[in-house]
Amino acid sequence: MQPQNRKSDYNFVFGVFKSRESELLDDYHVENLLRSGSFEEAVTQVPESPFSDELRKSANEKGIDSGISGEFNEISSFLQLNAPSEELKKLVFTPWDFFNLKVSVLSKLREKKIDELYGPEGDVSMEQLLSATEEMNFSWLPQDIYDALQEAWIAYYDADKNTQAFEFALDREKNLLLIKTAADSGSQELLRFFTAAAEIKISELLIRGKTAGIEWDIVSAGLKNYHILNNFKDTYANTPQDWQGFTAGLREGILRRTLNEFSEGKNISEIILKLKHELYRGIEKWRYYSPSIEYAYYFLSRKTADLYNCRLILLGKLNGIPSETLQKRILNVCI
Repeated sequence: MQPQNRKSDYNFVFGVFKSRESELLDDYHVENLLRSGSFEEAVTQVPESPFSDELRKSANEKGIDSGISGEFNEISSFLQLNAPSEELKKLVFTPWDFFNLKVSVLSKLREKKIDELYGPEGDVSMEQLLSATEEMNFSWLPQDIYDALQEAWIAYYDADKNTQAFEFALDREKNLLLIKTAADSGSQELLRFFTAAAEIKISELLIRGKTAGIEWDIVSAGLKNYHILNNFKDTYANTPQDWQGFTAGLREGILRRTLNEFSEGKNISEIILKLKHELYRGIEKWRYYSPSIEYAYYFLSRKTADLYNCRLILLGKLNGIPSETLQKRILNVCI
């Protein structure tokens, strides 16, 4: 994925990504990785790619992280020079930038000094972010990220300096920005995808928050502009079994289904993982699209998920984690 020193259209990006589809993990690769009897055997099952090249030079945990970092840096450089639209860049880089911002700021608030961020790096320099966090001066951030951070600060102070409120609010701002970016791209399919992804995140926040005993005033920091839950406060205080009276009034969709399954006592992780797999199946058809932002995003989201899955499985093999446990955490798409 060598960067070209020019702006390009989706035809060029399409050609580059199509030529590298053989690097993507399919069910066969994942099954072989999981069935490997050792870390060394698993390494041989990783498809040929820049990541696998680096991993085979240094077949250990350091090699895993080095290979993944190298792939992400390559993706970042390629998009900086060749992304046909700002929307494609933002859809890929926004989660990276918000993750690094969250880690940096929360480390400062919790007085846990960190010397570096592990990225990946998007539009926001990780080195500059760490330096800015020491001074708590973020005025240089891109305007949309800066505005999102201000909303998170408001939630933080409204909740008496609660770092969970800050985290939930910042995550919600990220998802709202992704929805806006998808809308700006003009793709109704991307808009539906990111709207559904945000609803999954809200559903997960509610059920994990309830399970962990997090108060409504903290959880609600992550519900900005989700007016369907304006009257959920009293219901949230009840036992999950009593939520069905409220959910019966919701429209059919992800939130209603998730809250119902939770109130029936189903496993939280299994509920969320199933939703994510269904979300992926909705975009799988983009692989067969002609040159477009949908195809480009499909390839990049798959690449991101594959790197996550490779790291998960390889570290699991290094540490003797059963394949059955790893299987439950495999993702087709990272959201």
